[in-house]
Amino acid sequence: MTAEPTVVSAPPRVFDLSGARVAGVRACLPKMGEDNFARCVALYGDERKAAGVVKATGIARRRVADAGVSSLDLCVAAARGLLDDCGVASEDVGAVICVTFTPERQMPCNACQAQSRLGLPRSVSAFDINLACSGWPYGLYVAGLLARAMGVRVLLLDGDVQTARMDHADGATAPVLADAGTATLVEPAPHGGGRPWRFSFMTDGANGDALSLPFGGAISMDGFGVFKFATLDVLDFISGFMESVSAAPGDFDAFVPHQANVYMVRQIAKRLGFAGERTWISGDEFGNSASASVPVTIAHCAGRLPLADRRLLVAGFGGGLSASVCDMDLPGDCKLGVSDYEAASAKEGGV
Repeated sequence: MTAEPTVVSAPPRVFDLSGARVAGVRACLPKMGEDNFARCVALYGDERKAAGVVKATGIARRRVADAGVSSLDLCVAAARGLLDDCGVASEDVGAVICVTFTPERQMPCNACQAQSRLGLPRSVSAFDINLACSGWPYGLYVAGLLARAMGVRVLLLDGDVQTARMDHADGATAPVLADAGTATLVEPAPHGGGRPWRFSFMTDGANGDALSLPFGGAISMDGFGVFKFATLDVLDFISGFMESVSAAPGDFDAFVPHQANVYMVRQIAKRLGFAGERTWISGDEFGNSASASVPVTIAHCAGRLPLADRRLLVAGFGGGLSASVCDMDLPGDCKLGVSDYEAASAKEGGV
């Protein structure tokens, strides 16, 4: 018999990254917003239970993609808008990375298709990262490494259409999951940049079935298992990271967590010491859009504030089971935007 592997707990390993900066973050959301109370009434057939679920999750509305709209569609639309916002020509992009677990096709990957749709040079590097809720910090780390090492602008796409892969009668996922596409432009920092970004990652594959998507199946979630992972393991992971980098809540301008659900996020934020408006929330309006929820939240919340440099603590956690955390700077001149997806114009090459 093969012995069960021993999982060793250890302080987070911290990875520094210098020489890169974020030039812009843009989100593209399905135009259709679904009222979560009405959705839950249809799901449960009970208004009191529906109201309880909406209150427990804190999600009032979710953005749901129309049939036939893919994660690639949303990400490409976000990228077009972002490149325009930043005044960057397609030939000035040197790499494309796409974080997604719902690609338009199994092959070619979303990043390769994005190269064609965006008219990027054939010389670009292009590949996908298959991750769910923890994916954006992973993508940012890889994009930053490429921008620094290759001296090129890197387009980081992150998006999923989850509602096409879920069981709409499932009470665990139907009131929570949503769709979004995002684009983040990472570029070499002039003169090597300032304070380095710092990252840590955590994986618990033994419990990955708590949130999974089998081939040909639907997304399934053990709500209690995911809640336990987030409020115990992830909380310890983020706390350990902050201790490792000698940072306190007061050192950050905002905490930007994956929008698993608003109740869970606020519980984690409160225990970490981030009160009120210093925890950025978008899940109440847009739902849980997997790893895209982090850049959606940055674009949504930072875009409503006066221009200023901000130090952010970013955290992703969920499917894998996997978690990630990043101590990063968002420049005051970073271009930010949130737009609705217009299918007709997007297919014709517009935003």
